[in-house]
Amino acid sequence: MILPRSSEWAELTHEATEVATRYDLGDLQNSFPTKVGLRRKSVRRVYAFYAGMVWQDPGAETEAMRWSDVVDWRESRTLHYQPGTYSHTQFSYTLTRADNVSLTLTSTFRDRRMEHPPVNQVGPPQAFSCSEFCQLVCGHLAETMLPATLQAVQRGEPQDFGSITLSMDRIKVGRHDHPWAQVKNLGVREGSFEVSVGGLRRPLTQETAEIPRFTLSLIFNLAAVSGGRVR
Repeated sequence: MILPRSSEWAELTHEATEVATRYDLGDLQNSFPTKVGLRRKSVRRVYAFYAGMVWQDPGAETEAMRWSDVVDWRESRTLHYQPGTYSHTQFSYTLTRADNVSLTLTSTFRDRRMEHPPVNQVGPPQAFSCSEFCQLVCGHLAETMLPATLQAVQRGEPQDFGSITLSMDRIKVGRHDHPWAQVKNLGVREGSFEVSVGGLRRPLTQETAEIPRFTLSLIFNLAAVSGGRVR
């Protein structure tokens, strides 16, 4: 759970400042202290800088991650309704370095813009700011890494994204491996990525929360140049 901006845990520490300077992360953009346990001091201090993140876990060394260090990211943002009326938004973002060290930010918030009529008197909570910032970061990462990854696939180098493997001539979802020529349709519906393949009664599915938005963009690009149909 993301704590308020006014929390004592949001203050920039000397250790975080030193690490940010060492990694040349630039100016501080925001602080996202996160409750990670039941005890009062079970709080992860997370600082968002222009070029990356710094975080401090209780009793652990201070970690840092430049945006250029990120090799994989997962993003999930779900709107909840009760019943038929917007209730709250739940999100989770995970950024992973090449050495498999990850930073996960997850929380919930009520987006005042979703209310009818909209309520403008109360500003968005810090969790909303965190989600918006992470969306910008993931968008930047996708824009930066998509062209190079697409070129690697076109050179004949298959790319693995969790349970999905992409090649120039085929797509593999879990245990199912099919040429693009057999793909009749693919797209996202109700929180799931679906691939309809000729000869299969049901589409192959994967929850979009398990697939980086970047991977979906890559899939759609490959489908477009390889003959797969995108809905």
